[in-house]
Amino acid sequence: MRLFKHGNSFAIVVPDNLCKKLGLSENSDLEFFEVEQGVMVLATRQFLESRVKTAVQSVLKISDLQVFSTEAAAREASKKVELQLRKGEVIATFGSDKKYYLITNELYARVAAKTSPLLDVEKTFAQLVTESGLPMQQLVPVVAIMKERGELIEKRKGYFLLVK
Repeated sequence: MRLFKHGNSFAIVVPDNLCKKLGLSENSDLEFFEVEQGVMVLATRQFLESRVKTAVQSVLKISDLQVFSTEAAAREASKKVELQLRKGEVIATFGSDKKYYLITNELYARVAAKTSPLLDVEKTFAQLVTESGLPMQQLVPVVAIMKERGELIEKRKGYFLLVK
Protein backbone atom coordinates (compact mmCIF):
# COMPACT_ATOMS: atom_id res chain seq x y z
CA MET A 1 0.00 0.00 0.00
CA ARG A 2 1.11 3.50 -0.72
CA LEU A 3 0.22 6.85 0.78
CA PHE A 4 -0.41 9.67 -1.71
CA LYS A 5 -1.70 13.24 -1.75
CA HIS A 6 -5.43 13.61 -2.46
CA GLY A 7 -6.52 17.26 -2.36
CA ASN A 8 -5.69 18.63 1.11
CA SER A 9 -5.50 15.10 2.58
CA PHE A 10 -3.60 11.89 2.09
CA ALA A 11 -5.10 8.64 0.83
CA ILE A 12 -4.18 4.97 0.86
CA VAL A 13 -4.97 2.59 -1.96
CA VAL A 14 -6.30 -0.70 -0.61
CA PRO A 15 -5.52 -3.58 -2.97
CA ASP A 16 -8.53 -5.07 -4.76
CA ASN A 17 -7.95 -8.59 -3.37
CA LEU A 18 -8.03 -7.21 0.20
CA CYS A 19 -11.20 -5.21 -0.53
CA LYS A 20 -12.91 -8.37 -1.80
CA LYS A 21 -11.74 -10.42 1.17
CA LEU A 22 -13.05 -7.81 3.65
CA GLY A 23 -16.21 -7.02 1.71
CA LEU A 24 -15.21 -3.38 1.19
CA SER A 25 -16.64 -1.20 -1.54
CA GLU A 26 -16.18 2.40 -2.68
CA ASN A 27 -18.41 3.89 0.06
CA SER A 28 -17.43 1.59 2.93
CA ASP A 29 -17.37 3.42 6.27
CA LEU A 30 -13.89 2.94 7.76
CA GLU A 31 -12.01 4.21 10.80
CA PHE A 32 -8.26 4.71 10.86
CA PHE A 33 -6.51 5.16 14.19
CA GLU A 34 -3.14 4.84 15.86
CA VAL A 35 -2.79 1.98 18.34
CA GLU A 36 0.72 2.96 19.36
CA GLN A 37 3.44 5.00 17.75
CA GLY A 38 4.04 3.62 14.27
CA VAL A 39 1.13 1.13 14.40
CA MET A 40 -2.08 2.13 12.62
CA VAL A 41 -5.33 0.16 12.35
CA LEU A 42 -7.92 0.40 9.61
CA ALA A 43 -11.27 -1.10 10.61
CA THR A 44 -14.84 -1.00 9.40
CA ARG A 45 -17.21 1.06 11.51
CA GLN A 46 -19.46 -2.02 11.86
CA PHE A 47 -16.56 -4.03 13.34
CA LEU A 48 -15.65 -1.24 15.76
CA GLU A 49 -19.27 -0.75 16.88
CA SER A 50 -19.64 -4.45 17.63
CA ARG A 51 -16.36 -4.45 19.58
CA VAL A 52 -17.31 -1.34 21.55
CA LYS A 53 -20.74 -2.80 22.33
CA THR A 54 -19.17 -6.07 23.53
CA ALA A 55 -16.63 -4.18 25.64
CA VAL A 56 -19.30 -1.97 27.22
CA GLN A 57 -21.53 -4.97 27.95
CA SER A 58 -18.69 -6.83 29.65
CA VAL A 59 -17.92 -3.80 31.82
CA LEU A 60 -21.57 -3.39 32.81
CA LYS A 61 -22.37 -7.10 33.25
CA ILE A 62 -22.50 -8.37 36.78
CA SER A 63 -21.95 -11.91 37.87
CA ASP A 64 -25.16 -13.79 38.64
CA LEU A 65 -24.93 -12.86 42.30
CA GLN A 66 -23.09 -10.19 44.27
CA VAL A 67 -23.19 -9.88 48.04
CA PHE A 68 -22.37 -6.74 50.03
CA SER A 69 -22.03 -6.31 53.77
CA THR A 70 -22.55 -2.54 53.72
CA GLU A 71 -25.27 -0.39 52.23
CA ALA A 72 -22.64 1.98 50.80
CA ALA A 73 -20.97 -0.84 48.83
CA ALA A 74 -24.36 -2.04 47.56
CA ARG A 75 -25.31 1.48 46.44
CA GLU A 76 -22.02 1.89 44.59
CA ALA A 77 -22.46 -1.43 42.79
CA SER A 78 -26.08 -0.60 42.01
CA LYS A 79 -25.00 2.59 40.23
CA LYS A 80 -22.86 0.51 37.88
CA VAL A 81 -25.83 -1.67 36.87
CA GLU A 82 -28.52 1.01 37.03
CA LEU A 83 -29.73 0.30 33.50
CA GLN A 84 -30.06 -3.43 34.18
CA LEU A 85 -31.92 -2.67 37.42
CA ARG A 86 -34.39 -0.46 35.53
CA LYS A 87 -34.91 -3.12 32.88
CA GLY A 88 -35.50 -5.79 35.55
CA GLU A 89 -32.48 -7.79 34.44
CA VAL A 90 -30.95 -7.36 37.91
CA ILE A 91 -32.77 -7.31 41.25
CA ALA A 92 -31.53 -5.63 44.43
CA THR A 93 -32.65 -6.87 47.84
CA PHE A 94 -31.77 -6.97 51.52
CA GLY A 95 -31.48 -10.47 52.96
CA SER A 96 -32.50 -11.84 56.34
CA ASP A 97 -28.78 -12.24 57.03
CA LYS A 98 -28.46 -8.41 57.01
CA LYS A 99 -26.51 -8.41 53.74
CA TYR A 100 -27.31 -6.62 50.49
CA TYR A 101 -27.70 -8.59 47.27
CA LEU A 102 -27.65 -7.95 43.53
CA ILE A 103 -28.94 -10.99 41.67
CA THR A 104 -29.70 -11.44 37.99
CA ASN A 105 -33.31 -12.07 37.12
CA GLU A 106 -32.13 -15.20 35.33
CA LEU A 107 -30.58 -16.70 38.49
CA TYR A 108 -33.59 -15.60 40.55
CA ALA A 109 -35.93 -17.40 38.14
CA ARG A 110 -33.85 -20.62 38.20
CA VAL A 111 -33.59 -20.71 41.99
CA ALA A 112 -37.24 -19.73 42.53
CA ALA A 113 -38.38 -22.46 40.12
CA LYS A 114 -36.39 -25.06 42.02
CA THR A 115 -37.42 -23.72 45.45
CA SER A 116 -41.15 -23.06 44.97
CA PRO A 117 -42.26 -26.70 44.76
CA LEU A 118 -40.48 -27.40 48.05
CA LEU A 119 -42.43 -24.69 49.87
CA ASP A 120 -45.83 -26.35 49.79
CA VAL A 121 -45.18 -27.04 53.49
CA GLU A 122 -43.26 -24.86 55.94
CA LYS A 123 -39.50 -25.04 55.49
CA THR A 124 -36.48 -23.42 57.11
CA PHE A 125 -33.45 -22.21 55.18
CA ALA A 126 -31.55 -25.31 56.34
CA GLN A 127 -34.28 -27.57 54.95
CA LEU A 128 -34.34 -25.66 51.68
CA VAL A 129 -30.57 -25.97 51.30
CA THR A 130 -30.72 -29.72 51.98
CA GLU A 131 -33.71 -30.46 49.76
CA SER A 132 -32.85 -28.14 46.85
CA GLY A 133 -29.11 -28.71 46.80
CA LEU A 134 -28.68 -24.95 46.32
CA PRO A 135 -26.23 -22.85 48.32
CA MET A 136 -27.57 -20.69 51.14
CA GLN A 137 -26.04 -17.64 49.44
CA GLN A 138 -28.46 -18.08 46.51
CA LEU A 139 -31.47 -18.94 48.64
CA VAL A 140 -31.30 -15.92 50.97
CA PRO A 141 -31.87 -13.25 48.27
CA VAL A 142 -34.41 -15.38 46.40
CA VAL A 143 -36.50 -15.95 49.55
CA ALA A 144 -36.29 -12.21 50.33
CA ILE A 145 -37.49 -11.31 46.82
CA MET A 146 -40.27 -13.91 46.95
CA LYS A 147 -41.42 -12.41 50.26
CA GLU A 148 -41.31 -8.87 48.81
CA ARG A 149 -43.39 -10.03 45.84
CA GLY A 150 -45.93 -11.77 48.07
CA GLU A 151 -45.09 -15.20 46.66
CA LEU A 152 -44.29 -16.67 50.06
CA ILE A 153 -44.79 -15.81 53.68
CA GLU A 154 -42.82 -16.36 56.83
CA LYS A 155 -45.41 -18.24 58.92
CA ARG A 156 -43.23 -18.03 62.01
CA LYS A 157 -39.67 -16.85 62.45
CA GLY A 158 -37.44 -18.74 60.02
CA TYR A 159 -40.24 -20.89 58.51
CA PHE A 160 -41.37 -20.13 54.97
CA LEU A 161 -44.45 -21.21 53.05
CA LEU A 162 -45.51 -20.61 49.45
CA VAL A 163 -48.64 -18.50 49.03
CA LYS A 164 -51.25 -20.49 47.11
